[in-house]
Amino acid sequence: MTKWQATFLGLKHLPRELSGFEIEAFFTFTLAERQLIEERRRPALKLGLALQIGFLRMSGRLLDSVRIVPPALWRHLGEQFGVQAPDLASLRGMYRRHRTVYEHQELACTALGFHPLTEARRRALVYALREELTVTLDRMRLLAFGRQWLYDRQLLVMREKDLRAIISGAIRQFEAKLVKEIRAGAGAALVERWQQALVKPRESSLTTQSWLWAPPAKHSTRQIDELLERIEVLYQLDVQHHLRDHPDDLLRRYARRLASRPPSAGRMIVEPGRTIEVACFMRHSLQVNTDRLLMMVRRRVADLWRHATTDANRVLIHWADLYRELLTSVAALANDPKVADKDARIKLRTLVAEHLQRKPPTRAQLVRDHLTLEIRPVRSLLSGLMAMPWEATAGHPVLAAIHVLKDLYKQGARELPTTPTFDLGRVWRALLSGADREQAFRALEVATLLALRRALRNGTVWIDHSLAFRSRERLFIPAERWEKERNSYYRRLSLPKRAESYLEPLIERAKAGVAAVAKAVAAGDLKVDDELHLTPLAAEEEEPELVKLRAALDHRIGEAQLPDLLLQVDAKTRFSWIMLGREPRSDKELLMVYGGILAHGTSMSAAETARMIPQLSAATVRQAMRWAGDERRLAEASAAVLAYMRQHPIAATWGRSDLASSDMMSLETQQRIWQARIDPRRQTPSVGIYSHVLAGWGIFNAQPFVLNERQVGVAIEGVLRQEAVKITQLAVDTHGHVVIWTPRRFRCRSLIQSICVCVCFRRSGYASHQGAYVERPGFDQRDRRVRNTRRRRECVSCVSVRSRVLAQHEYRLCA
Repeated sequence: MTKWQATFLGLKHLPRELSGFEIEAFFTFTLAERQLIEERRRPALKLGLALQIGFLRMSGRLLDSVRIVPPALWRHLGEQFGVQAPDLASLRGMYRRHRTVYEHQELACTALGFHPLTEARRRALVYALREELTVTLDRMRLLAFGRQWLYDRQLLVMREKDLRAIISGAIRQFEAKLVKEIRAGAGAALVERWQQALVKPRESSLTTQSWLWAPPAKHSTRQIDELLERIEVLYQLDVQHHLRDHPDDLLRRYARRLASRPPSAGRMIVEPGRTIEVACFMRHSLQVNTDRLLMMVRRRVADLWRHATTDANRVLIHWADLYRELLTSVAALANDPKVADKDARIKLRTLVAEHLQRKPPTRAQLVRDHLTLEIRPVRSLLSGLMAMPWEATAGHPVLAAIHVLKDLYKQGARELPTTPTFDLGRVWRALLSGADREQAFRALEVATLLALRRALRNGTVWIDHSLAFRSRERLFIPAERWEKERNSYYRRLSLPKRAESYLEPLIERAKAGVAAVAKAVAAGDLKVDDELHLTPLAAEEEEPELVKLRAALDHRIGEAQLPDLLLQVDAKTRFSWIMLGREPRSDKELLMVYGGILAHGTSMSAAETARMIPQLSAATVRQAMRWAGDERRLAEASAAVLAYMRQHPIAATWGRSDLASSDMMSLETQQRIWQARIDPRRQTPSVGIYSHVLAGWGIFNAQPFVLNERQVGVAIEGVLRQEAVKITQLAVDTHGHVVIWTPRRFRCRSLIQSICVCVCFRRSGYASHQGAYVERPGFDQRDRRVRNTRRRRECVSCVSVRSRVLAQHEYRLCA
């Protein structure tokens, strides 16, 4: 079942209006169904049975309503069976006796294979809901999941009241089991201690709950110290040893639920909800604050290097300066009459030999020397990180250096007693083994900090209670679980169990691409030397008939206002239904959905948006913005627009369905957002939205991204994490490092979908996540070979095959 069809599940009566596409989709019958309907004697009975079958296919429920049926639907059914359809009639008016309704309902169930819910299936539904509770706690989404679960198994969708009762029971069972696990692991005394600590006021007049949840105000050393203080407080509460095996999404949802209430209201939560929310809040706060700390540490190290580079450029000696000095010395020797010719030859040889040995230091060497001399900021940052529980791969030199420095800091030493046995790079060997042991100690500090930043990026050093900077085993799927569930992941990704079977067609495509490049070189169309040269293509002249046809089509479509376009797209895709989780009950609710999306997409405040829509107030727009802040609900609504757009045959002519392009859009935000970066073009604080666009203009993935970072990870991740479209080639803009396929000019044929992608994360989408954005350094480590190609230029086929193989090679990546 597609996303747009799921909006009709559970309806107990026909919608007031149905589009022509929806009527064709649900009320067009197979040969067996037509034969069953044609067996009815009277035209009214034929129409009634056809209506029952179509409604059951549409909603999964039996139709027993007195609402007037849309005239367009009557006309469609009458044309199919060659009978005179009424212009205006209800279902009751089509039957002479009420018993016939039940008979037609039974026939509809038989024709479509639907059955009532049995007790065994009811228990299976409860089990499925409990599994879904690890993904979402939203009751409206659970309702949609329950309806789709029943429909997929050809079970009649029950009433909303009964389904809500089953969901409530599943939630009670799930939370009872969860609180039992928490109390068994942490103990009742420690949970009580956590509850008391959260409402304890601090010196800043904030409670501990508000203090732990608040994001960093900005990027500074003071904010780093405050994050270290928060982690130390959580260590004192022994949070790091508990709830390690619970899903991160589960911790995040319960933590957000507690954080959305004031601490005074949190005290009144009844058990077991109070215990679950407090425990999940403590663990998730530790994870998020650890991620924030390590991200800010990486940025702080980059700042230290940048400032040192500025100072090093002032004293940088170039080869030209040395040659100038050599010429001056040679000229002075040649003009000295006291030096004999024989002696001048000897002195010239000596002078040249001395200048050849005067190799000027590189900029990187000057930066390292400056950091070693100005050691205070490095030492301050590194000493604060010593208390973190670092872990690393076996024999990692950074972990060994951290242990050495930790012992020396405790002793208060400022000299390195012995030469370390671990290797932090050959550029540091001379300083670490030199006679000046104080300078060697400073060099060890700088080398450790720089190596720690690199290790955090490639995933070889990690912290267990982190979301992004954790071990690869926890970033992906544990080995035991992989061995047990590997077949399901193969099926989900449509991959063979043997890598050779997957690689063979890709290798053939790579060979064909290389052959095409060789043929183009032989023909003179392509020239390869230090760069890649292509013969310019001649401009194609459009045929006059095509120009006239395009003008006629544009004239026929005409101009459209934005409100009309929004309503038309919503009527076709039920966009507002997905955002609300149900059918809109009033015009105001419909406007609230549009207002919230527009406020985010246009980066306007709630008050400014309310002035554009007189029917709404600023408070209602803020409420709608909170609806749009649910990224999964917004993604489902956008996916419904994409699925509907791809249903039309004309969409197949817009481009190949297996090609896509991706790029990042920069959205302006507030400077106080700690993950904001300066946009290099506009010079304003911004965050990025990385979007994937099909060759047919549909947007199938979008995610937040920090500016000024390499985009290869999110580019591949966006292709892997979506299941709606199979992508074989992705065109990316890598800023001149790798040339792949150049996409055509971006044109979005779905206005609502493009607005969804442009949701401004500086408010409910990004800032209120409180650092929920997760980098994936382990993902960058996996595609190291892709990143190493950034200084080479490769053909389309080679890069496409390489990216796809490396992305799919780690089958243990959870889709």
